[in-house]
Amino acid sequence: MTPTEPAAPRYDGFTIALHWTTASLVVLLWLGAQIIDVFPRGALRTGARSFHIGLGVLLGGVLVIRLLWRLTFGRSLVPEDPGLLGRVARWVHQLLYVLLAILVLGGLLNVWVRGDSFFGMFVVPALSPDDRWLRRLVGGVHELAANAILLVAGLHALAALGHHFVLRDTTLRRMLRRPRG
Repeated sequence: MTPTEPAAPRYDGFTIALHWTTASLVVLLWLGAQIIDVFPRGALRTGARSFHIGLGVLLGGVLVIRLLWRLTFGRSLVPEDPGLLGRVARWVHQLLYVLLAILVLGGLLNVWVRGDSFFGMFVVPALSPDDRWLRRLVGGVHELAANAILLVAGLHALAALGHHFVLRDTTLRRMLRRPRG
């Protein structure tokens, strides 16, 4: 960009912060879920699960704020490509929101079906402690949603990099903060 060239439109700072907070939480939650069972049964495993649940609740809050912000004050930008790529981008974003909702609701349902202790401060009683089929079903949906969102978000990130390095458009820069100075 030359000094006389106008700056490309960017998303507002709050939208950018919500985007990167969501991405960070999804990655942290997925990585954390991979190691929970490494801890021995007892306080360490309960703490790891509690931390995972707490971050999941935070992700749910961020998702609600994100949806409300997007529907009210958040900046909406015209797609770089109004054609096929723009439509695919819109579908991918909608899919990511749906997967996030399934992930969060599935996690909450998983806690309710299994029952759990949250850092020993309070206990969520199990809905049906002896129903192994229901536990496997709900846990499987939660796990599937987590893996699917990681895959779709990874493709989303690769597409953003492709826009930046191959197509050389402003798609990626619109979701980055403007450099200071």
